[in-house]
Amino acid sequence: MPEPRNEKFRVAEYSETLAAILRRADELGVYAIARVQDSQSRSLSLSNGRLETISQAMLAGVGLQVFTQEGFTSFICSDEINPAIGRELVETAASMAHSGSGFATRPSRAVFDLTPDGVATYWSGYKSLDETDYPELVKQMTEANEAARRYGSHLVVRTQLSLTDTHWRIVRSDGTDLSFDQPTSLASHTITAIGSASRLPVNLGATISGADDSILLQPASRNLWELRTRNAAHLATALTDAPLLPASHSNRGYKLILDYALAKGLAHEAFGHASESDVMATSVLGDHGKMRLGEQLGPDTVTITDGSILGDYAYQPISACGKPRQTVNIMEEGRLVAGLADLFSAEKAGLVASGAERVESYRHLPLPRMSNIRITLKDPAPFDRPFEEITPLELQARLIEIGYIKEGEPCLYLAGYNGGQVMPKEGDFVFNCAAIYDLSLAQPKLYQPAIFSGKILSVLQSIQGGLGPLHLDAQGHCGKGGQNVPSSGGSHSFIVIAPNEQIFVGGR
Repeated sequence: MPEPRNEKFRVAEYSETLAAILRRADELGVYAIARVQDSQSRSLSLSNGRLETISQAMLAGVGLQVFTQEGFTSFICSDEINPAIGRELVETAASMAHSGSGFATRPSRAVFDLTPDGVATYWSGYKSLDETDYPELVKQMTEANEAARRYGSHLVVRTQLSLTDTHWRIVRSDGTDLSFDQPTSLASHTITAIGSASRLPVNLGATISGADDSILLQPASRNLWELRTRNAAHLATALTDAPLLPASHSNRGYKLILDYALAKGLAHEAFGHASESDVMATSVLGDHGKMRLGEQLGPDTVTITDGSILGDYAYQPISACGKPRQTVNIMEEGRLVAGLADLFSAEKAGLVASGAERVESYRHLPLPRMSNIRITLKDPAPFDRPFEEITPLELQARLIEIGYIKEGEPCLYLAGYNGGQVMPKEGDFVFNCAAIYDLSLAQPKLYQPAIFSGKILSVLQSIQGGLGPLHLDAQGHCGKGGQNVPSSGGSHSFIVIAPNEQIFVGGR
């Protein structure tokens, strides 16, 4: 987390309103947590060289959560921020909270155990939108779109850019007053390859993310995007003629190789959500509502960690309840040691609150959520080639060289992550990859993507090892409780999964 500094945030102007909220809460004998959001964003999109949309938006408002002495709570919000409105919000919220005792709701007095987190401003030092040269960004994005289309004669390329500069301020009745910024930037191509009339088009993405316009203006970042664009265009074109994975491949005891994007999807969807404290009553990681702490669920080489990273797409140093967000080892050397816990469900789940509360906007109630989740392995095999430059043939050769596979051994390489779903209670998952390569052949063969499915704990127990350095920039968006927040994460370049009868590849 960056050190507190004195630069002025836009949320600094709301001090009078927040003071009025806290005074009125004290007068009414309720505990208050107020969240002010002031967000500015710009976006644009192009399709095959033509500028489609260009827009900018502003969002500002206050969300207020109050608690009675008995622990009953209510939530209210407003897009007007002034002292009079603040006092009215407290009065309405207090009335609703007191009425909650008549609806058999479960009270929580966890907020009364909080200790003050002081007064601080956390400034991450990235460029604001006011410092951004927007015409230059339009020029850069237009050039990127044109360059992407040159990778094939039958490509349709849609290019998008979004920049968001969000400032938050969170105050509590115990005197806590924290401000922080949450800058995000995302540039992406959606590349569509048109095959023969008998085949459906293939869509693949190439994305870079960060905090500001440096993702386009810094050579290293721009070159990375160019490499990902080239790979996506060539793969999309090749997939238009690729065959389906034969049904005989699904249950033949294949070893699996996952790239870091798919490994992030596995960590996020199949394990991270199952570790969130508010779902422990229906999670495979729970037992009668308590997390199964201390159980050995995977090899002692496997650690799964979640925590905010400065400059990352999912950066959030402070929770929605005004607590510093902790980096949490959910699984440590194969043993389940902690969960992602919020103030309100931690105790019931047998956990300690870790500042995991996130919200999509000031209009939402906090929920325990991931930020950057990653799988790390003890003693991964080195693989010094840049990830974007590694071919399936090079991967195959390296796997044979270090002994993870033998020549001709059944082995499928699953590349890319295209979404999926999980049933946390049963521990079942179904994911989609972008492409499959059969590495058992002398020349790896490309197949169309197929479903990767199985049991969460079976996959964890089958992790054999990893290759290459950590890559933590696999980004996406996480939906839960009607809220969408940025997410990210990753693993080593590649993860090796041993054959397991409860892991399947096949289907569409």
